[in-house]
Amino acid sequence: MDTTRHYGLIIKHLREHSGLSVRKLADKIDRSIGWISEIENELGTSRLTDAEFQRIVNILDGGKYRDMFRTWVANHKNSERTDRTFDGAVLKFIRIKKLLKLKDAAGLTGLSSASISKIESGHFIVTTELRNKIMIAYGYSPSSFKNLSTDPVRSKVVPLIYKLEILLKRMSESEIEELYKFAREIKANNQSSLIISKE
Repeated sequence: MDTTRHYGLIIKHLREHSGLSVRKLADKIDRSIGWISEIENELGTSRLTDAEFQRIVNILDGGKYRDMFRTWVANHKNSERTDRTFDGAVLKFIRIKKLLKLKDAAGLTGLSSASISKIESGHFIVTTELRNKIMIAYGYSPSSFKNLSTDPVRSKVVPLIYKLEILLKRMSESEIEELYKFAREIKANNQSSLIISKE
């Protein structure tokens, strides 16, 4: 199994095993917090070379965990099979239902308001562990997330606008333009059908 595509995932595991926050790791390896966050979440434009990966593994004394690298990647790939596109929409719904502002949610979860906003807008896909932490902080059991996420009836309480906001942020301008044209055509066809049926 190729682990090179998941260097960020491995770095994250090593950082957590070392008990380091992102800030402490940034100081230790002389990199910015933003760079580490992009690498660990495999988001953004930051990239990790083989040499830089080995340097960080050595700094974190990660050689003793080398046998675990493949397992971490395999577990991650298994978890990726679940569609998590709308996890942020569900978490936003719960926060608003609990009448929590972003700063209140930040205080409860230990995350920054900006991080919560990015999770809710779909910029960051949360791990199961982080999602459960947020659910508990909001006063919900982690199992209730599944009901709001996948249950055919209960998932309908999550407003479609929250899901649509996530989808729109992932689309290019040309894709949004095509969607807009398609929606206008449907609306025009429906209005034509209405006029014909009235006649």
